[in-house]
Amino acid sequence: METLHISLKWLTDKQVELRYWRDQRSAYETKVLAIAEISDLIEQSELDYYVLRPNLASIGKRLFNWLDGEGRWLSRVIQGCVAEGLVLAVASDAKLAHLPWEILHDGNEFLVQKRYPLVTPLRWLDQPVQQQKPQERPLQVLFMAASPENVQPVLNFEEEEATILRITQDLPLTLRVEESGCVEELQKLWQRYREDTFDVFHLTGHADHQRTSPYAPIFITEDLTGDRKDVSAEDLLQVFQVRRPQLIFLSGCRTGEAGQNGSVPSLAETLVENGMPAVLGWGRPVSDTSATQAGAILYKQLAAGHQLVQALSLTYRDLIKKEVKGWHLLRLYVRGEAWGALVEPPGFYQPPLEPVQYMFVDKEQRVRVATPDQFVGRRRILQSALKSLRQPSKIGILLHGLGGVGKSTVAARLLERLPDYQLIFLFQGLDAANLERLLSQQCTSQLGLDILNSTLPLMQRLTAFLDRGLNDPQQRFIFVLDDFEANLEARSDGARVLKVEVVEVLMDLFQAVSRSKVPHRILITSQYDMRLPELNERLERFPLGSLRGADLQKKYDRLTAFQTQSTVDASLQAQAKALADGNPRLLEWLDKVLRNGETEPQVILDAMAGRAKEFRESILAETLLNQQSVELKDLLSRMQVFELPVPKSAITAIVAGMNALEPSLQRAIVLGLVECNISGGETMYRLPRILMPLLEAIKDPALYQLGLNELYQLWWSEETGCSEEQAIELYRLAELAQSDEICTEIGVELCNGWRKQGRYRDAILKCENVLELRRKLLGTEHPDVATSLNNLALLYFCQGWYEEAEPLYRQALEMYRKLLGTEHPKVATSLNNLAGFYDHQGRYEEAEPLYRQTLEMLCKLLGNEHPNVATSLNNLALLYENQGRYEEAEPLYRQALEMRRKLLGNEHPDVANNQFNLGTLYEQQGKYLEAKALYCQALAIAHAKLGANHPNTIKIQSWLDSLPESSEP
Repeated sequence: METLHISLKWLTDKQVELRYWRDQRSAYETKVLAIAEISDLIEQSELDYYVLRPNLASIGKRLFNWLDGEGRWLSRVIQGCVAEGLVLAVASDAKLAHLPWEILHDGNEFLVQKRYPLVTPLRWLDQPVQQQKPQERPLQVLFMAASPENVQPVLNFEEEEATILRITQDLPLTLRVEESGCVEELQKLWQRYREDTFDVFHLTGHADHQRTSPYAPIFITEDLTGDRKDVSAEDLLQVFQVRRPQLIFLSGCRTGEAGQNGSVPSLAETLVENGMPAVLGWGRPVSDTSATQAGAILYKQLAAGHQLVQALSLTYRDLIKKEVKGWHLLRLYVRGEAWGALVEPPGFYQPPLEPVQYMFVDKEQRVRVATPDQFVGRRRILQSALKSLRQPSKIGILLHGLGGVGKSTVAARLLERLPDYQLIFLFQGLDAANLERLLSQQCTSQLGLDILNSTLPLMQRLTAFLDRGLNDPQQRFIFVLDDFEANLEARSDGARVLKVEVVEVLMDLFQAVSRSKVPHRILITSQYDMRLPELNERLERFPLGSLRGADLQKKYDRLTAFQTQSTVDASLQAQAKALADGNPRLLEWLDKVLRNGETEPQVILDAMAGRAKEFRESILAETLLNQQSVELKDLLSRMQVFELPVPKSAITAIVAGMNALEPSLQRAIVLGLVECNISGGETMYRLPRILMPLLEAIKDPALYQLGLNELYQLWWSEETGCSEEQAIELYRLAELAQSDEICTEIGVELCNGWRKQGRYRDAILKCENVLELRRKLLGTEHPDVATSLNNLALLYFCQGWYEEAEPLYRQALEMYRKLLGTEHPKVATSLNNLAGFYDHQGRYEEAEPLYRQTLEMLCKLLGNEHPNVATSLNNLALLYENQGRYEEAEPLYRQALEMRRKLLGNEHPDVANNQFNLGTLYEQQGKYLEAKALYCQALAIAHAKLGANHPNTIKIQSWLDSLPESSEP
């Protein structure tokens, strides 16, 4: 490909010097460009390009024409290019670097759309770099996703990994996953490999710009415990300070965006300035879908041996063709000319060995694990298990839990993360002959075969083979003993123990692996825990429970019948979710039931119940329970109190006085009858709901009260509340315990949260319950009862139930006046709500006096400058606007805006709301330029403070998009 170097430097505040050259810098040509032609693009780039949804072609044409000038030098260079492609290497100062060079448009099409020559704009740093020659091997990508706890939204990084693998499945690409999401662990892994091991490092996750001084870009990663850790460019440079990948792809929002109008380098640019050859980043927030498609397309082209610039150009073209939003935000920063091919073209390519999942088959040769496309969640289990397998003090791990929770699938994912190990796979039955047969099949060493065929006892044969009989000194085995429960049997006391004939074989294998100088490993999956004194210290156990939270939602999204847009009846969908209780296998079974075409709900319900019964039988649940002690079955029955995982103190609370709690609880965990996991550093316990039909129902309401008392103390805070999931659990327990006070307290918080989320139907049902509880507790006339009436009226109003809402508004207002007096903040709020109700229906003559009463009362009670007074001014202005009384509305809007700026600061969401309202006033009068300016200001605040997906941000965006074309400057 040919290269056109373009350098832009400020001469004065009105002029820019343009220099351009091809092969020799000394042969550059120069022009002086007037900045006035694009000054508005520079000033508005933060809004028009980075925040809004602009007319990309229009901006691209203006930018191209400014560069091209009257002499058409750029057009002539492109037309005269004799190579298959042309690189536009743009080096520019500060604000000029912030301009969107990726969307250069020659009047016919974006330059990146050209078929000949391929034109690729990139951001160029004129600094030396040592670039490796293309490797004669598959493209090697190290993939790391950062998904710390309590950072929203939860990213669908599993889909990104699976998409890359799917699109490149017929090309030579090796994707190695670093599971920790932690920069410290990444550095340890990176140091273990040679410089040419990985071509690309791909980091996916959330990124942002630090808002406090010093202003700097950050990537949000995980610490060693999975909590949030913000890392800087300097932190990433420490990882690659000696061995540098040829390309880093920072697949996170704003990683390619320079801060403060271009004056602070982006994360990507900073890495390139400090020695990284090439870095890809995104110029603004980008959706999961766009980032996933871009990465997969790019790696497909790179794996085929294309140069980096060619691959990027083809990626742009493909994204445009597929109408992927945000394609133009993908930007490449390059040092020197490090944009060549990473690997040689593959020529004839022999696909790799079959994927790991095809090793996990049952006796009918059916695959029993989820494919990468289907797999979700289990991040903390994967992280912990991989860490354990790397510890010298451990020789293996045991994954155990109820049938269907995905133990074999997790094992398969672990094996994909351990490419340096050779798999020896044993399904169910373990015997010496089968073990030695599998070792012999892979053995190419005569010494190894001689050892296996010798007459030494099994333990000595295995020990000698694992030390001296390997095919090469680097060979390492991982022995996978899948569905190991087949090797256990029930003892008279109900415990699951090893079959006699298996004990010696297993112990010999463990002894041989323990004694070997090579770090071989053992991975066991079993429905039950397995205990042997000789194994307990060196075999780490990981219990698996059902999917919950974001992981469960990801699973729903992969099953047709459970997706949000599914045509399945919502009530049937809800019952199926409750029945499956987050068990992946049962969810997959019920998905098929819901998709079988039946239209009769009862037929579907009966089929689902039959599937659930079949599932319980498949995991031997009833047989297993019947073998257990009375104490253990009583414990399980009592644990039906809780639906969420709870700490041991909650279990202790409901079994007070019960003998031998600890042994029974541990026995239940070992047998997979109780889920056990670590959350926030604390062990949590839960009874799988699928077992409830097999247990005696709870008849004593006092049990619910005991459980409620403990969890209320642990979870609830009047200041901060608790998570929605915990609040729902507390409310459920309070209802069953008939604790009206707690029901009311929790119910109010749930109503408020759901109303803010727009979940009006959920909120209405809860608010109606709260109203009845308050009447029961406080009487029919009480300020809190009036508040519930007002809240319920507001919800009816939001739902469009106007006839039901009005009498409740009036009833609440009269109750407040009677109980609190005619001048009180709550009376003012009630007046304002009723006025808003009338305003919305066009009953302006009834609304105006109520708004005025509200304003006068608030000024008297709170003073002339108060956020609530500003809100009242804004509401009265909105009424005037609705009536077309624009001259009266404008000064009120401006008064409210200035008051909010003074009291709340210039970047408060209420300020954005005021700017938006004033903008709508101008739009109604045809003052489109004034309206656009205010919408842009409001949108910038909303993006920064609320996020791109907040309803207010979306509302402002939609109004801005709908402005007439004449609003363009």
